[in-house]
Amino acid sequence: MIVIGLTSCKKFLDTQPYDKITGEQTWNSENLSTAFIYQIYQDVLASDSWLSGYAHNYSTRSESVTKNAMTGTLNSSYWSKDRAELMTKNDDYGWLDYGLLWRIHTAMKNIQASATFSETYKKRALGELYFLRAAHYFIYAKLYGGLQVIDRELSPDENLQIPRKSIKETYDFILSDLDKAVSSLPAVAERGRASSSAAYALSMRVALQAAAYVDGGTPNSAYYDKVITAGTTLGLNSSGSQLSPYADLFRKYETAIAASENILIRERSKTNTSLYDIPMQYQGMWSTGKFSAYAKLHFPINVTMNFWGMDGGAWPTQDLVDDYSVKDTDGSLKYWENASYATTGANVDQKMYFSDTKKRDLRFYATVAYDSCLYFNNQVRVFFRRDGNVSNANSKINEGSAAEYGYSAGNTENYNSSTGYSMIKYFYDQISSLPNPGDQKLDYCFSVLRYGEAYLNMAEAYLMKGDFENAKRYMVPTMVKHGGFDESKANSYLASLSGNVWGNSLFEAYKRERNVEMVYENNDRYWSLLRWGMRTSGGVKNGEYATSGFVIPALQGTLRGIRIARDGKTYSFFTDNNVVGEARFTPKRYLLPINETFRLKSGINQNPGWD
Repeated sequence: MIVIGLTSCKKFLDTQPYDKITGEQTWNSENLSTAFIYQIYQDVLASDSWLSGYAHNYSTRSESVTKNAMTGTLNSSYWSKDRAELMTKNDDYGWLDYGLLWRIHTAMKNIQASATFSETYKKRALGELYFLRAAHYFIYAKLYGGLQVIDRELSPDENLQIPRKSIKETYDFILSDLDKAVSSLPAVAERGRASSSAAYALSMRVALQAAAYVDGGTPNSAYYDKVITAGTTLGLNSSGSQLSPYADLFRKYETAIAASENILIRERSKTNTSLYDIPMQYQGMWSTGKFSAYAKLHFPINVTMNFWGMDGGAWPTQDLVDDYSVKDTDGSLKYWENASYATTGANVDQKMYFSDTKKRDLRFYATVAYDSCLYFNNQVRVFFRRDGNVSNANSKINEGSAAEYGYSAGNTENYNSSTGYSMIKYFYDQISSLPNPGDQKLDYCFSVLRYGEAYLNMAEAYLMKGDFENAKRYMVPTMVKHGGFDESKANSYLASLSGNVWGNSLFEAYKRERNVEMVYENNDRYWSLLRWGMRTSGGVKNGEYATSGFVIPALQGTLRGIRIARDGKTYSFFTDNNVVGEARFTPKRYLLPINETFRLKSGINQNPGWD
């Protein structure tokens, strides 16, 4: 976006170095002011906040803080300490970026004061700045709750020890900014820039979180009404007309940027992007041929398959895979464990994956690489099974192999899957890695906001209000357009389900649907679980939790993987952990600790449970 913006300023920059551009020149040129705002887009949307970023490598790698994914066996505890009770008040998960806020407020002040900018330009520019300020604040509101509300350019003479606002005041500030953005932004914007639709979509995401943390998710929460109003304005309907094929959104740059479902995206240009800069680098498999003679004979790899860096990987678990539903022999939707194939299939592929007939939710095939599927631009078939060409020699998949076969089975490079699966969502099939991943240049696209999430946000607002029929109405579109299920079968599947608390059948079905729709995006699973747990806990009142807090079952316990026999006919499940041990959750995790050194310097109060 910066390159695009500065292209329009080329004549000016041909005669004056970029580092010599003054503030006076910036605020007297619409082109230069726009370029200034483009840099703010980059800094907000590419934030490297580990738990709550928008469109960064971490937004996929952080999935391992839930039970959806396991980090690689070579990882240090850094990558997954957040899933265990190892965090302390001395950790640093970031805070508001004061420099970024200063730039936003400087731009607001100068654009408003300009005598040369058109009113049309001013309106849109201010709308973008309100949107970006809201997006930045939301990152840290999710982490900490109440924040220091800074709404203008501060001078050095002011008292900079600004107290925190309440959670309600903070969320209301964010939503107020989005309301201003809605009224100022165009309905349709250039690719990568915010539109009024983007502001509505983000306000739905924000308001759901606010309903739980501020109001404890009570059915009459005004925040749920705000979600529904925004979704109605976006034109969400039972036909799901805004939805695109799921794989188009994540598996190829050209289809991602053209997908009508995407409301806001962040792009990276091949001029400055390689495999080092995208999720493929850290989530992929590799093979240099260092596996057993049996694997070389039965599962040969005849190409150089090298993405490097898999120590940052997040291997899908059986916990995630089980959430992908199945179209059974009679056409009905069922959980995999209840489908007839689980007992009648002749081999593991027929029992679990149905790769020839695509009977599982289509999102499964666009998200998870599984045993015996094609990989690496369809050049090689990968086998996660025991002694397979991409099964980790040190994982439980190959446990006991030395005693059984007389050698350490599997891929001895030790970088490959420890669960029996690998991630392919956000993988571009046509990309073939070069020996040095830094040499592989490519264009890349992250989804920041899209209609698939908006439909489920609408469904959740109705679900929490107790309007189960409307909740089902907005669940069906993603099941049909993305999952590939028949509409009548989807409605039949949901017809008898009801309830909106943990264990109720409709709530459990919604949890599964949201998980398979949003996995590896914006750490949605983690924040959804916290949102639902906070609703059960009753919210945060006067800086303290309303109750002792609900312990979220899905953030507790061990992870599950699959061990498939060498012949592919039988399988069993096993449990394992990330390097930090099994997942543990205590209610103080609903709000993270503020770094103690920073807290003392800034004079703000600590979150409950971390003193």
